[in-house]
Amino acid sequence: MHTCSGLILAGGLSTRMGSDKASLQRNHQTMENFNRGLLAALGLDVVVAGGSSGIPDLIPRAGPLAAIYSVLHTIKPSALLVLPVDMPLLTTTVLGALLEEGEKTGLPVCYEGCYLPLYLPVTQSLQDYLDIAFTEGSDQPRSLKRMLAALNGRQLPITDADALLNANTPEEWQQVLQMMDDVD
Repeated sequence: MHTCSGLILAGGLSTRMGSDKASLQRNHQTMENFNRGLLAALGLDVVVAGGSSGIPDLIPRAGPLAAIYSVLHTIKPSALLVLPVDMPLLTTTVLGALLEEGEKTGLPVCYEGCYLPLYLPVTQSLQDYLDIAFTEGSDQPRSLKRMLAALNGRQLPITDADALLNANTPEEWQQVLQMMDDVD
């Protein structure tokens, strides 16, 4: 049993896609439900940030860090496995490796050069980092990359590059759907 919660980031504006990415259909299910299924298969409770039914951002339009900040002010997990809603080829194997390494080391873990998905232990250092980042007048950059560096995050080698593809435009979405068809 994991003490980690799964967090689906569904609060982006989807401006390049032109429609809500969380509701895009992948094999007759929404991307939000696809991600819920991945997290449930790993035995994790699921939390959604943003979107029509998720935890609203305390600081609107401030990206993934603001979503994490908002979630941590709403629930008190010991760790989060953070997924973007726009990776239709993501697998439990890819996520499980992050979860295993993160639980073993107690450190934030992502893949090399790919900051989502992310295993993120909820520590006082994380809380302090986010509090400073979202203090009015703070000039601390609000990026996952900077946060991971500040928290001594680890990057695993990429074993399945396709699983980490995200679809931000209708063209990218069609390419990913074609890749899925080629595998079937």
